Amino acid sequence: MSFEFSREIKKLEVRFGDYMKAEQKFSEHMKDCIRVLRELVVNLENRVKAPSYKETRKLSELRREAMKSLSEVLTSESDVEHEKSHVFKSYSALILCLEREFEKLKP
Repeated sequence: MSFEFSREIKKLEVRFGDYMKAEQKFSEHMKDCIRVLRELVVNLENRVKAPSYKETRKLSELRREAMKSLSEVLTSESDVEHEKSHVFKSYSALILCLEREFEKLKP
C-alpha cells in the first residue's frame, strides 16, 4: 500500500474523530436547549394575567437562557457541518488514491 493512501486513511480517521466529537457537543447542546424550552413553556402556560415582578423576571431569565441555548445549538451544528466537510474531503482524496493504486497494478 502506498504512503499516500495510508496517509489519507489516517486523515480520515482523525477527521472522523473530530466529526464525532462535534456531533457529541451538538447533541449535548440540543438536549440542554430542549430542557430550557420545556421549562419556558411550562412557565408561560402557568403565568397569570397580571404576573408579579418575580414571575416576569423569571420569564425574562428563561427567555434569555432559551436564546443563549438556541445560539449554542446553531453554533455547534455549524461546527458539525464544518467537520463533516473535512470528512467529505477525505472521501474525495481516498477515491483518487484508490484509483492511483489500481492504476499501478495494470500491466
